[in-house]
Amino acid sequence: MPQVARIARRGTLTWRDLWHTPDDGNRYEIINGEVYVSPAPYVSHQEILRNLFVILHDHVRKHRLGTVLFAPLGIVLEKASAVQPDLIFIASARRSIIEDKAVFGASDLIVEVLSPSTASRDRGMKRDLYLRCGVAHYWLIDRRKGTLQALRREAGTYAVEAEVGARGTFKPALFPSLSIRLREVFARQR
Repeated sequence: MPQVARIARRGTLTWRDLWHTPDDGNRYEIINGEVYVSPAPYVSHQEILRNLFVILHDHVRKHRLGTVLFAPLGIVLEKASAVQPDLIFIASARRSIIEDKAVFGASDLIVEVLSPSTASRDRGMKRDLYLRCGVAHYWLIDRRKGTLQALRREAGTYAVEAEVGARGTFKPALFPSLSIRLREVFARQR
């Protein structure tokens, strides 16, 4: 019996079950006590993730703002939810939530690059989870449409901070001195 089936039969899952999933190239997440499996991402997904990571990492490092990390990495948000977002930023003042095994708590920024197998989950239940658990900034990158949607937590809901197309420039409120040219995020290096 596959390991995922074995842990799923035990009932409601907790964040600890994330570390008992198989090492099979898939990404496992536990959301609201249920396990979700995503296949390995497309190359274009990883190129976008790499490009954005380099932009953010360089800016954050230069200004000593905190830490930028990328998947695979466990983020424990509550007892019944442990996820693996594509990219996160944690401000220096909140660095204590980073432990060796995982990040325990809401990061200041979560970025998801949408894939066909995860887009509805990223826009729905994960968005709701991030809002409920206090993630201040949530960016969704749609590689097919070439867009970035930035959400900012305000008064218990997510407000749209910006929606930027592939030829536009994004100036995030989280990083006031940063301008992100989306053509650099979507650039392919083959």
